[in-house]
Amino acid sequence: MDQISHRKASVVVVTNERQTLDDACSTLRKHHYNVVGATSGPEALDTLKRRSVDIMLVDFDIPQMPGLHLAQTASRMFPDLSVVLVTPGSGVEAARTAIGCGASDYISMPLTEPQLVLVVERNLDRRNAAATQLSMERSQVLFSAIKALAAAIDAKSEYTATHSSRVTALCISVGKVMGLPGADMATLELAAQIHDIGNIGTPDEVLDKPGTLTDVEWVDILRHPDVGSSILSHVPALSHIASIVRHHHERYDGAGYPDGLSGDAIPMLSRIITIADAYEAMTADRPYRLAKSHEDTIRELRTNAGKQFDPTLLERFIAAVDDLEAGRKAA
Repeated sequence: MDQISHRKASVVVVTNERQTLDDACSTLRKHHYNVVGATSGPEALDTLKRRSVDIMLVDFDIPQMPGLHLAQTASRMFPDLSVVLVTPGSGVEAARTAIGCGASDYISMPLTEPQLVLVVERNLDRRNAAATQLSMERSQVLFSAIKALAAAIDAKSEYTATHSSRVTALCISVGKVMGLPGADMATLELAAQIHDIGNIGTPDEVLDKPGTLTDVEWVDILRHPDVGSSILSHVPALSHIASIVRHHHERYDGAGYPDGLSGDAIPMLSRIITIADAYEAMTADRPYRLAKSHEDTIRELRTNAGKQFDPTLLERFIAAVDDLEAGRKAA
């Protein structure tokens, strides 16, 4: 179910009362709705099968297929369709009849312009609210799956078991210091959580090697941003973070990979992840060295300001992690 603009909504009006049908269609078209008329149940169902419809207004009393039967059938066949029953009366009994046949609403005869517009707008608003809720639920499911996938990739090596979650926490902290808007924060969190997805294709023995990597092994390491970007670009809901993941190993001076971008040509969110990724890697044990202290890591990061790291973002990052470190020591 997608959200839909009121001006683009499609409405089917079903009644065998020709004057009522003409008046209702004319009124709704005047308010910029796409309207189709039908004079029987079979004709209405044929319309629903041939085109996308958002709302159907069904007269209680139509030939060949009673309005109640049509409402029930249409509701079962097209779950996203909002069905409004046009009843001869109003009040509690009309509402009970509408609910009983699966309709989402009712409107009573005679059909006046204010009533028609109100009932259509009300049902579109309900539909859009439901679509928003569904989108949020799907996003939550997707993000949970992403976190699980990132954890599985990190688990390929005992040294990176919590790497992505720690990088994500660091990115969120610096994003708050920077006052990033909500949309950017959500994108940063998502990209940070899965920035190393490309390591799914990196052999375990390369990730855990304690000594110097060979030229061939370095090729495996250098490929992972490109592999990750390629994976994400094929998932519509994740394609917007593909570029961020692709460039999280670029350097501010242009000596990084995979594309040798420099300065502001590197996406800002990638530049944040680059710093958080480096800080997390240096403050954690790795197969080739033990973890560095917070203070030693900050000194090394500053040594590479303007070379590997965006100097302005680096200072904001340091402000954020200094606060985290102070809080950790005070706890």
